[in-house]
Amino acid sequence: METKTVTIPNISCGHCKMRVEKALNAMNGVKAAADVPTKAVKIDWESANTSWNDIAVTLQKIGYPPEE
Repeated sequence: METKTVTIPNISCGHCKMRVEKALNAMNGVKAAADVPTKAVKIDWESANTSWNDIAVTLQKIGYPPEE
């Protein structure tokens, strides 16, 4: 299991939080929790199932690219 906390500047409301969490939690082996005030998203994933690149691409596709 790998864990990474990233900042996503575009998160500004509960809808944003739900969209990010729904997209990531739908991925195989991924669990995500977003925090609107800090714009932080904690992401846990099974590296055997999903790569960090897959997660980053998913976030970009839904309009919430992470800061690196």
